[in-house]
Amino acid sequence: MTGDAWFERWFEGPYLDLYAHRDAAEAERGTRAILAPLGLAGRRVLDLACGPGRWLRAVAAQGAEVVGLDLSMRLLQAARAAPGGDAACLVRGDMRDLPFQPVVFDHVLCMFTSFGYFATAAEDRLALAEMARVLRPGGMLVLDFLNANRVRRELPAASERTTPLWTVRESRALDARGERVCKEIELRAGDERHVYREEVRLWEEPQLAAALASVGLEVTSRSGDYDGGSWDSERSPRLLLCARRR
Repeated sequence: MTGDAWFERWFEGPYLDLYAHRDAAEAERGTRAILAPLGLAGRRVLDLACGPGRWLRAVAAQGAEVVGLDLSMRLLQAARAAPGGDAACLVRGDMRDLPFQPVVFDHVLCMFTSFGYFATAAEDRLALAEMARVLRPGGMLVLDFLNANRVRRELPAASERTTPLWTVRESRALDARGERVCKEIELRAGDERHVYREEVRLWEEPQLAAALASVGLEVTSRSGDYDGGSWDSERSPRLLLCARRR
């Protein structure tokens, strides 16, 4: 990695200050509704792009043996520093080239829109192929993503909020082809000012299902929120796909 990609700069910066409201309770709720029914006790699970480890800890509490992988050293350090983090297996790596042997995990999780970050769709597909490669036959991938239809329809152009450290101004727009949602994040505190960027490719549900099928993963269920609600392509806040390795 070069350090030039937006996600390399952003996740080594003040990302955690802005998303503190996405807390352990949300991960525990989603784990009970979406992940626990897959069977977690005694299973080996990869939490891909684990960040500060809130999903990792919720899954481990269900009796799974969890490995967390992230590219960001800062987020891995936060995961290690969290209660119970010293017992976690944490690995630094890139999801396009996972540092694991084939067929070693019962389940792979990619939660909280940690997919679609790369410059090309081919790189996103490579990440999916890597997820499939490390899954055992019959193993499940859970991919938690945006509802692309709803994002396109309801994307707020601008917003402002405050955190304990920053005044945060966020500007959002689709790219010229309508394929990516781009967000500029301006942080101010007194005379201090920082600007960051987020970009996510808007994979729609049929596109994701087809991309998963191309790497040997068959979608078995779809949910629209962390409570396991039914998927609605127009109204659901999220898209959670469960896909089994054939």
